[in-house]
Amino acid sequence: MPRHAFENLTESMFYVLMALTRRDACGTEIAAFASQISGGTVRLGPATLYTLLSRFESEGFVAEAGTVGTKRYYRLTAAGQAAYDAERARLQRCLEDAARAQITAPATLPKGEQRDEDYQQRNGTPSDPLPAL
Repeated sequence: MPRHAFENLTESMFYVLMALTRRDACGTEIAAFASQISGGTVRLGPATLYTLLSRFESEGFVAEAGTVGTKRYYRLTAAGQAAYDAERARLQRCLEDAARAQITAPATLPKGEQRDEDYQQRNGTPSDPLPAL
């Protein structure tokens, strides 16, 4: 089945939206936030950043919040917040699956929506919750 362009966000996309969950920001503030919060592992160059902002604007994830001098500020829209929340939830599920994989033999991993219930029935305890992102 074909995926929607923004069904799963790239790391750069995720950090751009994350920056805008805090407040309106210009491109340099978004790039600085991504670098700071990731300990320098996410570096958004101008070409990547402004390409993403343009795509997000076209998709309705961000909107222009205004300009100050030559700086253009962006605001996260409801659609952008929903995309960020969906990706955050997807990543959380991935972390939970990874934790579960450490204690469950691959041959016994259940499929589909029953995996948590099946795990609890086999082991008698709920899987350990991971800290929220």
